[in-house]
Amino acid sequence: MNLLIKKLHLQSRLNFFSSICKKFFLLSVLLITGQQVYCINISSVYFSACMRENGVIISVDENKIQLLTLEGDIRNIPRFDIIYIAYYPIGNIRIPKNVAAKDSMVITIKTLYEGEVFDLVKGWMIDHSEDQFSFLSTTGTPTVVDTEDIWDIEITPLSQSISSEPSLSSPYEFVHPYPFMECKTGTEGIGAVNKLKPRIYPQYLLSEPLLIKNELDRLKKGYDRLQKYDENKRFYPVPKLFSNDTSLGMWVNLGSRYGSSKNRNNSFIPFIRSELTEGPFGFQRVLVTGVAPMNFGIHEEPQFQASYQMKSSYVHFSIMVDISRFNIGQEKYKWSPDEMESYDDRENEIHSISGGFDYGEWSVDVSIMNTVYYAIKHDSLFHKDDIEMSKNGIFYHNRFFRIEFFQGFGIDKKPEPVPLDGAKNKFEEAAIEAYNESLLSIQNFNTKLNFYRLNLELYNFKFFSPTYSLIQKSLQFKRENAPGESQGEFRYSSKSLTNALFLDYSLDAELKLRGYFSLESSTRKYSESGSLETSSKAYPKAGLSVAFLF
Repeated sequence: MNLLIKKLHLQSRLNFFSSICKKFFLLSVLLITGQQVYCINISSVYFSACMRENGVIISVDENKIQLLTLEGDIRNIPRFDIIYIAYYPIGNIRIPKNVAAKDSMVITIKTLYEGEVFDLVKGWMIDHSEDQFSFLSTTGTPTVVDTEDIWDIEITPLSQSISSEPSLSSPYEFVHPYPFMECKTGTEGIGAVNKLKPRIYPQYLLSEPLLIKNELDRLKKGYDRLQKYDENKRFYPVPKLFSNDTSLGMWVNLGSRYGSSKNRNNSFIPFIRSELTEGPFGFQRVLVTGVAPMNFGIHEEPQFQASYQMKSSYVHFSIMVDISRFNIGQEKYKWSPDEMESYDDRENEIHSISGGFDYGEWSVDVSIMNTVYYAIKHDSLFHKDDIEMSKNGIFYHNRFFRIEFFQGFGIDKKPEPVPLDGAKNKFEEAAIEAYNESLLSIQNFNTKLNFYRLNLELYNFKFFSPTYSLIQKSLQFKRENAPGESQGEFRYSSKSLTNALFLDYSLDAELKLRGYFSLESSTRKYSESGSLETSSKAYPKAGLSVAFLF
């Protein structure tokens, strides 16, 4: 009966203190913005019967834990020596005026607020969840940090003792859990030795070796995450390149020359943009399907696409495919003479694969495969084909702006005949002969395409997020007469310069506007009746999109 009374008494004290702790936590959250203060757990680590150390666990690895004791020592405790752990929740603790340095590591979390970087907390991690980290600051304040608020992290050795003013709290007596009820508490507590101390009973107990291991492994995962953040941050110019939003919207465009054609449309076609960030300095990706601009493209106009971009550690990768070719067919996808001017050229990317490496604020990008479809009209003469373009890029990115520079070059010409000696059998020989015979009807031609693009995206604007693009493109084309004929030969060249400005504006948390206007200036040179003619023309363009975020 006495034992039952003791258990009921213990349980009532636990329930009472738990309710007080929860009320303290809720009140603190309501009163404090930016940082959340909550109840902290004092860990009572037992090595054998009646032998324990009280403090806060500030580090866990495979072999040991580090405990910041209530006397100000940082003690390394082998994990296999631990036989029992009891947790005592309190409001805050006193950090002794002199914490011994030893081999402890202090974590500094920084955040970005109104364009400036500030220290959010400096101390030790004491708990974590998927979206939050709990820290004990060097001043004794428990603080909760959302992972989304982490802008920078520094893990540095505690090179010298910490001298700080202690937090205001009352001394406590930590009552032993039931298996150690007969042990003496002595003078264990926080602060000065008092005969009358408020008694605190353990709220959470770990008595089995497996439970202790699982809890320490869980804490270790939090320290490993922070360590990985610190290791990977040198490969990221900012902690997050993408958000965790998904947007659904559509574009309305005017004056499009490359993003749409007679059989392709880039207006009133919905797009879905899905962004994912697995924490700061972690894996990040964005998936786009539908009509949307391409910051790496040969033109600035929104174009139908299925694209994927990812960033992980020191590498990035992207792929884009214009899947409208499969919807409408290859022939309908191609440019036709009746949708072009008398002397005109059109280009658009049909697929692209690129990747590169990142270090700090710099990145390099190399195109593995980049195919551009082009067409040239010279009065009644017409030529269309694909051209493989090699494209490279270099980027610079910081918290103020992002600048990208792309350069591409491609050559296209009539294919060379395939030698018959490469055939392995009669079927291959017949196929090669048929292919070489088809080449006889193709006129000799040579195409050179050069492409340069500069993107400048500015941050920290109050209302708009502007992006400026400068695109320079040049095309040179020469075609000879058809075999046995005196017609079909022509020369054509063009240079174009496009200035484009994109603006993003968020109406609220669930509605976003984006628009652009651009001006393309094109100069063309072409042969007309044996003489070289020149013409110039400007093409204004504009577009507006509305997207819902969810």
